[in-house]
Amino acid sequence: MVRNLEATGIGLVPDHAVEVDAPDARAVEALGAARRGAHAPAAALLAATRAEGDWTLRHEAVTALAEIAVDDAAWLNTWLDASPEDPDALVVEAFRRIEEAWAVRTAARAKDVSEERFRAFHALLDDALPVIEAAVAASPGDPVPWSAALAHCIGAQAPREVFDGCLNQAVSRGPHHLPTHLNALQYLAAKWHGSHEEMFGYAARVAAGAPEGSPLRALEVVALAEVTPQEKKGGAPTPGQADAIIATAQAYSASRPPEDHAARLIRNHLVWALNGRERWAESLDVYRSIGRYATASPWRYMDEPLKAFRDIRDGARAELAASVPRNGTVPAPAVPLPASARVEAAHEIAYVPGPPQHVSQELLLCGATVWLAPAGRWTLMESAPSQETPGKRGRRATVLRLDGLAAVAESAFDSPGLTTLVARCEGSDARVLSVVAKGRTAARHRWAGAGATPSQETAHQHAELLVAAAGRGDARDIARLLRDPGAPSELLIRTLTALGLPPLPAGFGERAEVLAGARGATVHRARSLWQGMKDFMSEENDPNPPLQLDGR
Repeated sequence: MVRNLEATGIGLVPDHAVEVDAPDARAVEALGAARRGAHAPAAALLAATRAEGDWTLRHEAVTALAEIAVDDAAWLNTWLDASPEDPDALVVEAFRRIEEAWAVRTAARAKDVSEERFRAFHALLDDALPVIEAAVAASPGDPVPWSAALAHCIGAQAPREVFDGCLNQAVSRGPHHLPTHLNALQYLAAKWHGSHEEMFGYAARVAAGAPEGSPLRALEVVALAEVTPQEKKGGAPTPGQADAIIATAQAYSASRPPEDHAARLIRNHLVWALNGRERWAESLDVYRSIGRYATASPWRYMDEPLKAFRDIRDGARAELAASVPRNGTVPAPAVPLPASARVEAAHEIAYVPGPPQHVSQELLLCGATVWLAPAGRWTLMESAPSQETPGKRGRRATVLRLDGLAAVAESAFDSPGLTTLVARCEGSDARVLSVVAKGRTAARHRWAGAGATPSQETAHQHAELLVAAAGRGDARDIARLLRDPGAPSELLIRTLTALGLPPLPAGFGERAEVLAGARGATVHRARSLWQGMKDFMSEENDPNPPLQLDGR
């Protein structure tokens, strides 16, 4: 596994480049304006989608705006006050009501939801119904409000005749509208109000009637996420039927270019199905086609979607690497590689509390080679690939995936006094600031422009962790910076300043190893496990004496 692991990553985008449900480029401005409290760009966008009949973009924009409004509805209330019968404002409000109800219920299994939460959930659904009806009436030819009606049917346990009526209305307005059929699959799933047999039968009928090139041609692979490969319950597909469904989805995926917007949902469900059947090489080829664009479904069934996507992708790599015979090789990618697989490497600087000598001592058992430079009460740390022997990265570094400073900090700094902050530059359009405490990443904030603003709750939580890690700063000011949709590079600098941290070294984000020219810089070199243990037990305080270089 160790020998082959690196080869399994060919063509995969790095972890930091993966996004979940990334918004359509045409919606980014409207979403950013809504987060800033302005509704005019959203109104213009949704009016255009309604006029053009672009139901796919309309649904994506409406659901994203509704999620923003759940966190802060002031801009939407202003819009509704000014135009109470606006079909676009009404449909966002309808989806907001549904999102709010589900936020109260949570995604937990019914047995794990308290009676109080269920009462609140159903009360909110009752309140949402008149708004859904108003949205439907305000835009007669629009299938999007009917998606809200179908989602309401699921949660409210609507009778079959009510669901069938809503579904017929939605399909008559948009026969090939993917969200309509996704809602129908959920209602018909055995865990809700139907059975496996009904769900797969519906998916098969929709797929058979879908036009060439439509993601609906592979809808059955979405239904596969609702059953386990070993399930024998009535209506579950046999292994042969599941293989046929997967083959259809693979053919659809192969017909679309890498990172194709329309194919994202199908590909994410396809890779889920392949992983469940331990078809690792095929799974990784689909990951390559997905590129940077993960979707929340089906990964939310496992964990937080981004974490689940990355962790399960890592698992597929490890399983494939371990399955290669001793004298064999990892299969070459069988799909065209997306451009994002060649994303520029991230530049990172870590802020570690304490002097370089102490930090170096903590790194002895880690297996990483890094630059260390003093900066007041902090040590700045940066990866030092130029100081590594070519081809000798080491088994520990490979197994532990020490390809980022957060991973190094997780591996090396597990004591409470070594909480580390990691500043990261991801190309020209994103910056990240993470907190690593007690062997895990406790917070990770990513600035990536208007489409990536966190909720107020998340920003406040991350701000408190950042202030605690830095020992300085006002959490309210930091939270405002985290929610600012402005230039990522400027916001990272302002946040570091507000936290009282030393400035980033000159050249950060432009070139690697910016600490190589810093005053007092040293190199901590990776050691073998045995040598690391000997040095760790040594009474010498400084196993890495400062380099004697000119100009220091």
